[in-house]
Amino acid sequence: SPNHGSRARAGAGALASSGGPSLTVVPMEDIDLNSTRTSIVGEACEEELALLPHGEDSHGWGRSRRIRPEECFSDEEGGTDVEAHGHFGCLGKFGGVVGGRFIPHRCVQMLWAVPVLLGALAGVTLWRKASAGDVQASDRGRDHMGSSHGMITLNAECHTTRLGEDCYEQAHWAKTQGIYSNPEWYDAVSNTSTLGEFQQAIHKATPDKCPQPCVGGNEEAEPCPPPLEPDSFGACNEPTAPALMTFYMYRAQGKDDYPIENLNLADLAGVMWYLQHEVVGSRPRKFHIERLIRHKVTMKNTQEYFDAFHKQFGPFVAFDSGYARGQSETWEKFGYVVGCQVVNSPHVRYVPSESAEPACFPKDSPVCRSGKWYSLPGPCPDEQVAGKTPACVAQFPGGACPSAVVTGDKDCTYWAEFAGQISLDDLEGIDNYDSWWITKDARGGSVPNQNIEYSPSLDRGIGMTFWDKGADEKAGRRRMDAVTKLFKAKFPQWPETLPDPPCA
Repeated sequence: SPNHGSRARAGAGALASSGGPSLTVVPMEDIDLNSTRTSIVGEACEEELALLPHGEDSHGWGRSRRIRPEECFSDEEGGTDVEAHGHFGCLGKFGGVVGGRFIPHRCVQMLWAVPVLLGALAGVTLWRKASAGDVQASDRGRDHMGSSHGMITLNAECHTTRLGEDCYEQAHWAKTQGIYSNPEWYDAVSNTSTLGEFQQAIHKATPDKCPQPCVGGNEEAEPCPPPLEPDSFGACNEPTAPALMTFYMYRAQGKDDYPIENLNLADLAGVMWYLQHEVVGSRPRKFHIERLIRHKVTMKNTQEYFDAFHKQFGPFVAFDSGYARGQSETWEKFGYVVGCQVVNSPHVRYVPSESAEPACFPKDSPVCRSGKWYSLPGPCPDEQVAGKTPACVAQFPGGACPSAVVTGDKDCTYWAEFAGQISLDDLEGIDNYDSWWITKDARGGSVPNQNIEYSPSLDRGIGMTFWDKGADEKAGRRRMDAVTKLFKAKFPQWPETLPDPPCA
């Protein structure tokens, strides 16, 4: 039954869970304990079950630990094969393990013709399938068991909705809009309820829109993308505190190497927007940029900032030559928070795919359809390089953590590690940029030729086509795909992509 909390006692009769098999509840007094055609954990076994050690069963398995199928009993003497059901329980000829507890053989009478799932709680009666065939787990999720006055309640079809599914959109709309516009529709939930609780409410009201969510989440579900956090059903919810997030940041750079503290970086769409908008339209390239560097960044901004603004990112700060003045009050009050802003224009379009930032809503909003720039405050951020004295650094340490353990303290908001680099020449398919746009004249001197990577007035390049159609979203997506594929080819040890958090 989808109503796990019901206190009603059911008599013998047919029950049907949503989308699940039809089952018959058999009262305890109708069970023949000597029958080999029933599978029970009955009241007669309560005393023996109560004698099991509190922390673990007679085979050393902790009650709270999920049971793997290979840990189930094998039937070496022949007869019925072991049935492993999800990760909640298993049973065989010599006994069973259900919900992490060993059920002695004398408390289990196997159903030799039709193996069925044994219930998890003491004081339980039995389910017997009303029609022929096995009781099977739903393809969409694992079975759920609960107790209601001595009988097992089995929901044979459950699935906690995930990002991108219609049910998720329904539950998200109900939680963020519907509860406010039509509160009378949601008497079982409130504006503080989780997404999984909204899914459960929608399922009870209109089962065709959402399945019953699984307590504990789906089997082998992917982690929630940043900054979302799972609830008791495994549904991904907006965070209630600063989130620990790991994702890629990119930097367009020349030959010189330097720490990324007191610098601006970007997501892939943001760095490509910068290159096309400000770099490849001039000869030579602006700031002599020749490569894209990728960093894997783990960040967690301060509790003080989250409490004040309920945002994961601080305000973007534009660093120039390693410093940015006018932010001392922010640093002092909230710590050295990682900042973010969105960037885009009608003439240069780089739109992240929905899979690139799955936690961004609504999908058609400017926040979700724009590139992002980040700011990483470092030591003595108000001073230029020459003014970053040891005393200044000691007083204003910046947000870079001393190790990969990011605490979210005022002086430990991010950690970055190098995750590869590619050259613009390789990306564009040219041998050498300097010889591509410069040729020799009749006297052997170096002179510019007509080649240019991208001409904003023509909306195309001369001598190459890589940057053509700067305002075309599909062309921009192809260029971003080329970047990720080149990184994957050169650095296969790193994931090709990591989900980006929204700039909020």
